[in-house]
Amino acid sequence: MTALFAASAAIAACAGEDSKRVEAAGANEIGAAPKSENAALVAQIGVEPGPVQQTQGASAVLASVEGDVELRRLGEETFARGDKDAALYLGDQVRAGDGARATILFPDESAVELAEASTVAIGSRVATADPASSAAVLSGVARFSVSSRAPGEGPFLVFTPAGVVATKGTVFGVGVAADGDARVGVESGAVEVAGGAALDAPLTVEANSAVDLTAAGKLQAPTAWPEDDWGVWRDQVDADIDVAATAVVHADAMAALTSELDATYGVLANLGTQVAAFEVEAAAEASADDSAGYSASLPEATIAIDASFLAALRLEYLTHAYLSRAVLAADLYVRHPKVVVWATLEPRVQAAVLWPKRFDAMVVAYFEPLRVQYYLHHPRGRAHARWVGVAVPSFHASVTPPDVPSAKVKAKLELEVFVPPSVRFAATARAVWIAAPNANWHANAKLKVAPPRGKLAFWMRPPKLKAKAIFGVDVKAKIAPSFALRPPTARGQLKAQWAASFGHKLKLPPPDLRAAAEARAKWTADIAAPDVNADVHARLDLPKVKAKAHGKAVAAAKLDARAKIDAAANAKAAAKAKLQTGTAAVGSVKLKAPELKAPKAKAKAEAKGHASFKLGN
Repeated sequence: MTALFAASAAIAACAGEDSKRVEAAGANEIGAAPKSENAALVAQIGVEPGPVQQTQGASAVLASVEGDVELRRLGEETFARGDKDAALYLGDQVRAGDGARATILFPDESAVELAEASTVAIGSRVATADPASSAAVLSGVARFSVSSRAPGEGPFLVFTPAGVVATKGTVFGVGVAADGDARVGVESGAVEVAGGAALDAPLTVEANSAVDLTAAGKLQAPTAWPEDDWGVWRDQVDADIDVAATAVVHADAMAALTSELDATYGVLANLGTQVAAFEVEAAAEASADDSAGYSASLPEATIAIDASFLAALRLEYLTHAYLSRAVLAADLYVRHPKVVVWATLEPRVQAAVLWPKRFDAMVVAYFEPLRVQYYLHHPRGRAHARWVGVAVPSFHASVTPPDVPSAKVKAKLELEVFVPPSVRFAATARAVWIAAPNANWHANAKLKVAPPRGKLAFWMRPPKLKAKAIFGVDVKAKIAPSFALRPPTARGQLKAQWAASFGHKLKLPPPDLRAAAEARAKWTADIAAPDVNADVHARLDLPKVKAKAHGKAVAAAKLDARAKIDAAANAKAAAKAKLQTGTAAVGSVKLKAPELKAPKAKAKAEAKGHASFKLGN
C-alpha cells in the first residue's frame, strides 16, 4: 500500500483498529488525531454520518483500475479498495495512489481519467433543470472526455474549490493544487469557467488554452497551452507552498463556506415553500379546469423553479469546495503534523463528512420531484419534455408558460450564481436519464476516452520532484475517525432532513423511452437552422432574439405534446379523471438545522399531501 493510502485525506480507519493501523502505516503516534463524536455538528448541519443504502442505478461506474485505487462512500469516513465496475453514487469519492490511475464512466458516456495521487467526487444528475452528469476534482489532476450533448441534456459540470467548469462536449483537464489553486486546460472544443469569487462572470476557454484560478476564486487570463504539463504544474505549485500558512487558509475557507452554505440553504427553503404552494394551486386549478387561474399562477412559479435549480448549482459548488478544502487540509496534516495545528482543522474536517450527505438529502426530497414540475410548468422544460419521454397532460399543455424574466430570478435569489451555458445538441438515440438511471445502464454504455495529445500520459510526473507539501511527501501521522460507526440509512429516509411535499396528485405515465429516443435522433428536423442554439434559455441575460426562438420552440412543443395525448377519447376529460378531487395539499419545507427554519407556507398550502415521481429515460 502506498504512502497516500497510509494517509487519510479524509479520515481513514475503523474505530476499533486505529492504533494497529497507525503502527502498520509507520505513522508517528504523537501525531495521531484524537477520536471525538461531535454531536453539535450533526445538529447544525442536520444529517447524521454513516453510509447510505443505495437501491437505484449508479451515477457512474469505475470502468478501469490500475494500481492502488480506493473508494469512500457518501457519509463514511473510511476508504476501501476500489474494484473495476464498482457502482458510484452522488458524494462518493475515488482516489488513486502513487503511480495509480482510474477511469470513471458516466451514464451520458462521458469519461474521467484520474491521475496518480488525485481524488475526485461524484456529483448529482438531478440538481440541474436539464439532467447532466457532474464531478468534482478535490485534489490532484483529472482529464475529462465529455460526450456531445443529447437533446434535453444539460452541460457536463466540474467543480473545484476555486470555481465551476461547464462543457458542451469536449476534452479538457482540471488540476487542484495543495493550496486550493485550480487550473483548467482545454485540449479540444471549449469550456466555460467561472471563478468562485464571481460565479456570475464566466469566461470561455478555447482549445489549446489554459486558465488558472486562484484559491480565492479569481480567474486569471487564459494562456497558450500547447502540451500537457500537469505533473510539472502540480510540482511547481506544491514546491512554493508554506505548509502551516496554507493549513490556516483552508481552515478559514471552510469557516466562510459554512456561512455561505447556511445562507444558500435558507434561500432554497423559501423557494421550496413557494413551489409547494404553487403546486397546491395548480392541482386545484387542474381539478376545476381553471386554465385562466393556472396561467395567472405560472409566472411566479417558473421564476421559483428557475431560482431553485440555480441555487442548487451554487450549493453543489459550495459543498464540493468545502470537501476539497477538507481533503487538502487533512493531507497537509498527516504529512506535516509538527507544523499543522490539528485542533483548528478537526471540527471542520469532520463537517466535510456531513455536508455532502446534506446535499443528497435535499436532492432526494426536493429536486427529484421538482424535475417533474420543471417539465410540466417551465417553458424550457416543456420544450424539452418530448426528448425525455414525458407526456405533458392536456390541461397543462393548453397553457403556454411565460418566458422567465432574468431580473426577477436574480431578485428572488439574492445570491451570486453560475448559470449553465447554452448547449448545442447532437442528434442521438442514446438514453437521457431524467432521474436515477436503470441499474444496468453501464452494460451497454460505451467508454470513449479521447487519445492523449502526446506520447506520455497526461499526468506524468517530473523525473525529480521539487514538491514539499503533498505531492510525493511521506505520511507521518494518522487521523482517527470522528464519528461512531452506524448502519446504512435507506436513501428514502434522507427526506426527513428536507421534507418537501408537492400537492400535485396527477399520476403521470412512465416516460416513453422509444418515442424519446426517436425524437432525440431526429431533433434537427424541427429546427430551421442546423446550428441553432438548442437551449434558448441559456443565461439570465437572455437576448430578445433568443426569447422569440424560445416562444416558437415552446409553441411547437405544446402542439407536439397535445398530439400525443390519448387520441382515443377526450384527452382533457381523461386527464381530469386522473386528478384527485379538491385541493391537494402540501407541507412547508423544514430543515433540521434550527437556524435554517423555513417560513410557514400560505394558509391555502397548510394541508398535507404528497406525490412522488420516479422517471427515467
